[in-house]
Amino acid sequence: MNRTLKKLIFSEKKRLLTLVVIFVIALMLSALIFLVTEHDNFASINYLSISKMTLTEIFLKTLKKNLIYFISIILLTCIGKSNIINGLFGLISIYYGLSVIYMIRAMQFNKVYFIFIFTDYFIFFPLLFYFTYISSSVSKYTKKTKNVETISHKFDIIISSYIKLSFIYIGIIIAYSFSYSYFILLLSRLLVR
Repeated sequence: MNRTLKKLIFSEKKRLLTLVVIFVIALMLSALIFLVTEHDNFASINYLSISKMTLTEIFLKTLKKNLIYFISIILLTCIGKSNIINGLFGLISIYYGLSVIYMIRAMQFNKVYFIFIFTDYFIFFPLLFYFTYISSSVSKYTKKTKNVETISHKFDIIISSYIKLSFIYIGIIIAYSFSYSYFILLLSRLLVR
């Protein structure tokens, strides 16, 4: 990571606090949504149908689900839309909050379910959170400086460093999606034997 980009990111502690507050509020909203909606019917994982899929099919579905958020955040960062980034993060956090609640409830009936999805909570979501923090910090700067010619060189350095960092994150997400796809395919085939 470029020194200028690193300084910018670490100077934005308020952005980190804002994301934590958004995350906590999203978790409370998730609990409220869970209480209000029908929550007695839990969808079970059909291990047989997963085991019949190819690795490529699972990988493409997982990759599509994982990459949409990251690509959206990169585009929003480049045009300086930090409020939309925060809103998108809030929506994703509500989704993850609901899925954690359903996971905890589903584990009463099916403990294997946790093995299928634990990496999303302990690997994918922390990556998503930190990347959102970086993007939110850069987007604030992008919005302020994209029309100011006197600091356009610094702006170009920050944006090019951010784009390089984004490609690294996309590479990590592709590798994670492939590993996760292989893991759930292997696990589902072991469970249907």
